[in-house]
Amino acid sequence: MKMGRWAFVLVLALLVALRHAAAGLPLREQLALAEKEDDTYAQIELSRRILETEPRDAALRARLADLWLSIDDLEMAESIVRDWKEAPAALRAKVLATVLFVREGKKTDAIALLERYLTEHPEDLEMTRRLAGYLVAMDEQKKAVDLLSKAPGVETDTSLLVVRALARRSLQDFAGALMDFETADRTNAEDESVINNRPSFDRLRTAVAGIRAASNVLAEQPQDSAALISRAYWYLSTGAANGAAFNDAEAARKVDPGSVAALILFAEASSRIGRLSPQEAREKLEVDVSKAIPALTVLDNLWRQDRQIAKDAKDVSAWLRRSVELRENAQQQLLALRDARSAVSLDPNSAPARAAKMSALAKLGKVEEAIAELRMLEAAKPPPDVLAESLSGLADAAMGASQVDLALAFSDRAVAAKPQARFYKQRASILQRLERYAEAQEDLARAQQLETGTIR
Repeated sequence: MKMGRWAFVLVLALLVALRHAAAGLPLREQLALAEKEDDTYAQIELSRRILETEPRDAALRARLADLWLSIDDLEMAESIVRDWKEAPAALRAKVLATVLFVREGKKTDAIALLERYLTEHPEDLEMTRRLAGYLVAMDEQKKAVDLLSKAPGVETDTSLLVVRALARRSLQDFAGALMDFETADRTNAEDESVINNRPSFDRLRTAVAGIRAASNVLAEQPQDSAALISRAYWYLSTGAANGAAFNDAEAARKVDPGSVAALILFAEASSRIGRLSPQEAREKLEVDVSKAIPALTVLDNLWRQDRQIAKDAKDVSAWLRRSVELRENAQQQLLALRDARSAVSLDPNSAPARAAKMSALAKLGKVEEAIAELRMLEAAKPPPDVLAESLSGLADAAMGASQVDLALAFSDRAVAAKPQARFYKQRASILQRLERYAEAQEDLARAQQLETGTIR
């Protein structure tokens, strides 16, 4: 026969309480000890036993209901207020709202219950905090802000100020959000909610300044693609899922259809507002939105390369520079591969173009395609350092595919092409994976000799 959750908790609580009873102390003293030790289950059992003989202890009964809530046993908490006609209004509202919101999924009913309670008890900040939490969970940010703007006592309550700041940020009221957070910070800089959220509000402050600067430029030059890209970036940096970033990125793409900087931000903004799923962004736009938004310096470099390609679409070096930036700094391998393919189509005999294409394929885990490209690269007779770098990338790709022997073969060739410390270290790592520890140590020693200039 299965034991119910509440029965299991009672048995556990009883077992824990027996430890406190071993000293032969009165129940009240045992309870005080359990409270001191923050032993919830012992407190539950000891409170229950005390109430059997002292049922009129209203404070202890209310405390027991809170203890049941603290371990998410809503059935037991509800039974206390249901059978207790004189239960405090705050306790009854808290328990019944929690039951509605959590157990029964009647979230709007729970919110309505708390709203009715606060109409009669507007000074109850604990219930204001609970209602604000429910509203935020339901994405009712405006209602949360309205509640926290009217409730008395919020202006000196640090954690509620932070809640209001977060809600205002979601509503794109960035000035109000920063003002609330700064007030919270001044009220109690050591409050946990302030400490935890300070980095994000520092970023928001920077983003607001960036938005303002870009907006000043756009007021004079509405078609300035660099300013549109910058403002889209800063809007995304606020953390809010808003259409402003989408609008700016879309406008930048219209001004410069070939801009990958605008494309990356457009894909990210589209994903944030639900216009594209991550899979659709990858398939339709070749943008991986699982990657972090590139830093503004990277976007600026991409924008400059966008402009160079727009001026001369046959400039192989421009395609290659953008491919490398996309591959190494933006971490957008599909776009990097697209640019490398463009470079190869312009100059099939270019070793750097073949190397760029092969590296992008390797980064994408397309090992067989990268190997096929390696043959083309070798036919172009690349410099030793280009060949070694490409072989090293293939070794990484093979390791990612758990093809350890193949990885070692490519690593051997990389070392032979250019015996540099980093290629020896890579081979040492592969040899360790193969449990060839003596050879791995030899490679590490060789790498150290190369780095310190102590080669004999």
